[in-house]
Amino acid sequence: MAARMFSRHGFRQATLEDIAQSLDMTRPALYHYARSKDELLAECAAIADAELSAALEDARSAPTGRAQLHSFFLRYAEIVTDDFGRCFVLTDGSEMTPAVWARMRASQLHLGRAIAAMARQGMRDGSVAARDPVDISLALFGIFNGMARWYRPRSRRKPAALAADMLAAVMDGIGVAAKR
Repeated sequence: MAARMFSRHGFRQATLEDIAQSLDMTRPALYHYARSKDELLAECAAIADAELSAALEDARSAPTGRAQLHSFFLRYAEIVTDDFGRCFVLTDGSEMTPAVWARMRASQLHLGRAIAAMARQGMRDGSVAARDPVDISLALFGIFNGMARWYRPRSRRKPAALAADMLAAVMDGIGVAAKR
């Protein structure tokens, strides 16, 4: 519930009182489980980080760098459109304690390096055009992090379907198909 409140209202605006009420408990009762919003945010980030780590591991088993990128970002789209992932993406570092920010930033850097490594793999195996792998990582995260802002859970299209179309646009280009 904390992740949902943080992602809907923003970390700063959501209060422990709001979270407690949404759980049908009192704020003092909530303190039994968490001492602060920062502690709740750290737990939400840890859950998102575990999901992202699993997505990375699964993607690494794909045969080419391009397939690894595709696999990861299909799953990433699902993660950043759920409460924990949205919370992970949308919470600004300036709102966190230094310790929570350091853990989240380390996770972000780890993900960025992993995606750059997949892009490098794709360049070696010929499935990705020669580009700066860090730029590829930044571009893909820039595109997919936006889903946390605009995607609505009641949408008729599921995150993976949207992600597949977005990946096709990026990886195949948006040019006009050749006439036959």
